[in-house]
Amino acid sequence: MRITSSVEYAARLMAGLSRLHGQTPVAAEKLSESENVPTGYVNQILLRLKRAGLVESHRGIGGGYNLSRPPQQIRLSQVVRAVEGEIFESVCGRYEAGKKDCHHQGDHCGISPVWQRLGALIEEYFDGITLADLIAVKLESCEKLKMFLDRESYAYAKRESGKSS
Repeated sequence: MRITSSVEYAARLMAGLSRLHGQTPVAAEKLSESENVPTGYVNQILLRLKRAGLVESHRGIGGGYNLSRPPQQIRLSQVVRAVEGEIFESVCGRYEAGKKDCHHQGDHCGISPVWQRLGALIEEYFDGITLADLIAVKLESCEKLKMFLDRESYAYAKRESGKSS
């Protein structure tokens, strides 16, 4: 998985809107300036977020953008999907689409389950982060990642020890 500039910018814009949730709409230009996102990207990203139902736009004097619901109800996974379409591109999915010839497909593929599990872990992690988490103290966000990784490591070790029994 690669974090594109569009995902990074979308996360910043949504964090900025989260900090201002409940206030008057924020102009795209102001968001661009406050979140240090190039102006050319802001309108494109906000349009994608609006189409996904994550932000609302308001026209006229005093118009701009607001979150469509409270920051606690919007997940980072929704932001990524709004901008990129999917969180983790399955390697095997590219072969199924006929773009490349995969000679290891079938019941004997040892690497496919690895990619599938990695994709599931990434999606689960992003599903567990809300916009409210993004604007919380950074140390808490790091602790949340550590707890997630510790939990996954423990679950993996438990599965592996069960295989050898």
